[in-house]
Amino acid sequence: MTKYPIKKTIAIITACSVVILIATIINYRITQHVVEKTVIGRQEDIATKAVNTVEIWLNQQMKILEAASQAVPLANLGQDPATLDLLSMAMQAGHFTDVYIGTPAGTLIDGAKWTPPAHYDPRERPWYKRGIETGTLSFTTPYVDLVTNQLVIALVKPLFAEGTFVGVMGADTILDTLVENVLNYKQSESGFAFIVEKSGTIIIHPDKAYVMRAKLQDIEPSLQDKIHTFNTDGAGTIFYQGTNARDNILSFKQITGSDWFLCVTVPREEAYSLTRKTTMVFAMEIVLRVLGILLLIVLVGLGASSVGLFLFSKRYSTAVQQHREELSGISKDLEWNITKRVEVETYYKTLFNVANDAIVISNDLAYVECNQKAVEMFGLPREVLLTKTILDCSPELQPDGSRSRDRLATILQDSLGGKQNVFRWSFIRADGVEFPASVGLTSFTLNSRDLVLSSIRDISKRVDAEGQLMQAQKMAAVGEMLAAIAHQWRQPLNTLSTYISSLQAAHYNGILSKEVIDRVVTGAGDQIAFMSKTIDDFRNFFKPSKIKGPVDILKAVISAVKLMEAQMRHNRINLTVNNQVGASSLIVFGYQGEFIHVLVNILANAKDAVMEHGERMAGSFTGSIDIVVSGGNDSAIIEILDNGGGIPEHFLPKIFNPYYTTKGTSSGTGMGLYMSKMIVEKEMDGELKAENTRNGAKFTITFKKMKEMIAVSGQWSARS
Repeated sequence: MTKYPIKKTIAIITACSVVILIATIINYRITQHVVEKTVIGRQEDIATKAVNTVEIWLNQQMKILEAASQAVPLANLGQDPATLDLLSMAMQAGHFTDVYIGTPAGTLIDGAKWTPPAHYDPRERPWYKRGIETGTLSFTTPYVDLVTNQLVIALVKPLFAEGTFVGVMGADTILDTLVENVLNYKQSESGFAFIVEKSGTIIIHPDKAYVMRAKLQDIEPSLQDKIHTFNTDGAGTIFYQGTNARDNILSFKQITGSDWFLCVTVPREEAYSLTRKTTMVFAMEIVLRVLGILLLIVLVGLGASSVGLFLFSKRYSTAVQQHREELSGISKDLEWNITKRVEVETYYKTLFNVANDAIVISNDLAYVECNQKAVEMFGLPREVLLTKTILDCSPELQPDGSRSRDRLATILQDSLGGKQNVFRWSFIRADGVEFPASVGLTSFTLNSRDLVLSSIRDISKRVDAEGQLMQAQKMAAVGEMLAAIAHQWRQPLNTLSTYISSLQAAHYNGILSKEVIDRVVTGAGDQIAFMSKTIDDFRNFFKPSKIKGPVDILKAVISAVKLMEAQMRHNRINLTVNNQVGASSLIVFGYQGEFIHVLVNILANAKDAVMEHGERMAGSFTGSIDIVVSGGNDSAIIEILDNGGGIPEHFLPKIFNPYYTTKGTSSGTGMGLYMSKMIVEKEMDGELKAENTRNGAKFTITFKKMKEMIAVSGQWSARS
């Protein structure tokens, strides 16, 4: 009777032990996988922190160079004291060994006042070529500086004055600080950090013999087939057999804005040992392993179960103690992470407040955060500004006639998903003064809140300069227009002279009657009225347009033709207008006077091209310029075609560039077509393009037809 319960108990215990053993084996395999993921995650986190340190250092250096490049007087770049003092100040601010500028003429402007050797040409140096290649703020691979004979990198920035390339600014910084930050990044007894270029060339390494002389795949042959992951992944972890005859783990991450990768390598057993001290996963692995052993002992015989239970109890106590030690380590790590986070938040808050642009963050159009520049720009205290919305700080209508509310809704819709949207916007300061701004807008989500970050730059000076440039270009045409007036007046003056001579002849012949006098007075009056109308046309041409409004395309074309027809007739050029829209008007939204200026400028260029082509052709060449006006349901199109032989193909992509002219500086400023394109595309939301035809050139201007508009407070707006 007593044997049966014992056998049954043993069977039940054995069955349970088998089930538990299987479950333990499965969990042990899962735990091993988690352990490996934990080790990889820790190594990649170390690499990321090291990269962040390098990027902060590089960003600080780049910001100093960017500020110096914006302060350099680019209009008269040279060896002047102001430029040299500015370069010297930049050297001190960024702890650079040298700050300098290389010009396209091969001149070196050096802040350290270094005198280059006679054969020195900055255009052949790697920093100059890097600036040309990237076209933006960047840095070179390390090279030996000719002055200090030390390993440096050069931060470079191409310089442009009003769209024209004027040189490359460079700043040399010795890699000692970067090398120290990287090589001091110790994580274990044998582990170390280093930096390689994407092809594997070693840039920073504890063994200086490798720097810029060896590739990673050469000193670690087992990485030969794995180095490609640098370029495909940008970040990750590689397991490899090192030349030290040990299994190693290498975690890498690309440094933003460069072809450099920061790598952290450590023997595999050391990585597992370090992770074992900071995680609970290894305790679970030990517990599962011990549990499996105990279950095997149970299966061998219940007689050894007491010994197995004793061992398990002892091992479990050890695991608990180890777990307590791990919790203590985790607590210290957490305290360090909190301290580091406070430091990072302080750093970024400082950058936020010293930014040159106003930065505001809004939620449902209401401002929820702003920097000091925004307070200064809007002229409102911070606590007042944060009670406003974007529309509170904007006029009802934008300069293009659109309602601020409607246009803002469209912009926000286009910015969904984190897409950055850059646009021009008009704001109102606290004193009621309206000012133009360039706005970069990005939407993002933070703590389940949909926010919008706006970077605002006041462009009042730039807009004023563009307006002055536009008017100056118009005034540059005064000489040509005076010649046009002379052509317009020559015929009526001849006619008036004839009338006056006829009065004298009639008096001598005794036929001076009332009818003769009336006929002469009437004819003279018509000629004088024509001359007065000519003066009005030219006066309206030179009067600047300040407010946008409806522009009748046909009337603008006719006005331009009247201004130019005398010159065309004098130079035997046939000027025709082909109206394909009939009597219906093509109305667009823009500046009437400025658009007539665009047409006159294109017609004047066409006239010059036809005359030059006629001189080359000789013979019976007849010049012609045709203006074709057409339109669709939503568009208005003006085509100006000539038979002047066309524009050379290598000039065609450059004709709209500022200061680019094919006429020579004596007869052209290079601003006419540039200003024409700016008026059409930036001020009137149209398109101006040029192309060659079989006989000459064709300029095409395309506008969207204006919707029904109404005048509101002196401005035009679409009727709702």
